[in-house]
Amino acid sequence: MPGSTDDSADTVQAILQIGTDIMQAIKNKDSATLALMLGDAFIYRTHFGAEVDKAEFLQSIASFPLEILAIHGEELKVNVYGETAILTGIQIAEARAEGKAEESAVAFTDVFVRRDGRWLMVLAYGVELPFDELPFEM
Repeated sequence: MPGSTDDSADTVQAILQIGTDIMQAIKNKDSATLALMLGDAFIYRTHFGAEVDKAEFLQSIASFPLEILAIHGEELKVNVYGETAILTGIQIAEARAEGKAEESAVAFTDVFVRRDGRWLMVLAYGVELPFDELPFEM
């Protein structure tokens, strides 16, 4: 196949489910559950050049100052390359601050590796998008 991908339905579904589980843990500010889905060498990187490790990322999720009302993925695609899988898409979130709802859209790339039969996210990269220019209807 082009790009040496192994897009078996089971693996693709597993990665999509982990992506959903990660978003749910973020919504619930559940850093303990989230920690189980991240590799020890996990890095979160932004297009501004900011980079945080697993401990800093988990702390930022647990202490996120806004109430996350909803979070989900759009335009999700998975590519599998042996023991590595890449999930791309757009994360849509609605959060409330001081009684006011705010929406955000982040284009993301998440990299997973299979370790001891489990898929763990080892890298997440996100770029904030202008919400009014999304390529689909909300």
